[in-house]
Amino acid sequence: MSEVAVAIEPHTPVAAERLDALAGGLADDLRTVRGLRVGHAGSTAVGPGKSPQAWELGMLVVSGVFSAATMGAIAQIAVAYINRANARSIRLRSGENEIEITGSTRLDDPVLVAQLEKIFGTGSAPASGAPAPLGGGDGPRAVEGDRGADTGR
Repeated sequence: MSEVAVAIEPHTPVAAERLDALAGGLADDLRTVRGLRVGHAGSTAVGPGKSPQAWELGMLVVSGVFSAATMGAIAQIAVAYINRANARSIRLRSGENEIEITGSTRLDDPVLVAQLEKIFGTGSAPASGAPAPLGGGDGPRAVEGDRGADTGR
């Protein structure tokens, strides 16, 4: 069974209680997907440019068997939640693979699909000549709608 960390990134710094409420709302939405288990992160995790405590507060752990339909549902929920909650983005991470989904992310983008397959451990890695995976290096980048210098770090 795979596990994926999901973290909400607000546009501006928010109080811990508000970040916890945002994570709770996203968790409720994700629980509508059949076969997923969703809970708050139970251990300290470190993200790029974040203190361990702040990163953990808005972080959920999603586990289950991830099919293409499940990945698509999670991406749709993330985009809808970002728009509804006025968040900047939602980051998905598994091991070294990380992606940032924004409200303007195109769900039919082949690069997004390939990166989601890497994160959720489904499918295979992109063939040679395919676009380089997103993320890594200086931290994750948005699939679409990257704000460039406005990284919040």
